[in-house]
Amino acid sequence: MEYSQYNIKYQSLVRKVLQNGIWQEGRNGMTIVIPHYSFTIDDMQADHILRLRKMYTKGIIGEFNTLIDPTPLTNVLQFEANGCNYWSNWSAEDGSLRLDYHDELVKQLPELIRGIQKDPNSRRHILSLWNSKNVFNDVLSLPCCWTGMVFSVINKTLHMKWEQRSCDLMIGIPSDVFLAYLFMNYVALKTDLAIGSCMFSLSNVHIYSQHVKGAKEILDRTTDDSDKPIKFELKG
Repeated sequence: MEYSQYNIKYQSLVRKVLQNGIWQEGRNGMTIVIPHYSFTIDDMQADHILRLRKMYTKGIIGEFNTLIDPTPLTNVLQFEANGCNYWSNWSAEDGSLRLDYHDELVKQLPELIRGIQKDPNSRRHILSLWNSKNVFNDVLSLPCCWTGMVFSVINKTLHMKWEQRSCDLMIGIPSDVFLAYLFMNYVALKTDLAIGSCMFSLSNVHIYSQHVKGAKEILDRTTDDSDKPIKFELKG
């Protein structure tokens, strides 16, 4: 199997955090962190799955399908019905949830698609998920970690920039890259476009202290290890 651009760049980012990161206390414990990082995957159609570890893509697809469903999202059971079983980490005891991930997406995504269909060359194809009123009033189960997407259409090909304010490198980022592809694929199908590149603009890229051992193991892996899991505790 070809050693993909994405896998090389992911390992490079893990190495950079381990070598150059600063230890500091985070919301869920000690992290080693760098302030920001960006990388681009040139062909998201072919290169969006991390092959250095086993990936559980069913749950990510279930998350995507739940977030774009126009049905009001109020309970973790809606994620679980779609095969996504990790949102209970952020739900209340009764399973209730409130997420701008869903509420902003279902408002903006149809308008974005209509905008691309009407004027693909526009430079205003933007999804913005950060609702500061909800964040600062503390009404959300979890404020959005990925906060926006910027789409560009060039030569009938859809390109995207993915913006993220907080990046759990060992658990979150592999899932987020796959999720970014799902959004690109969804929009491309609705607008009859090819899928092109995606730039990931990442802030506060961190590895939790209990994940450092697994991070070091990732550096020694190859794409032949895509069927080997690494056990990471998911932090709520």
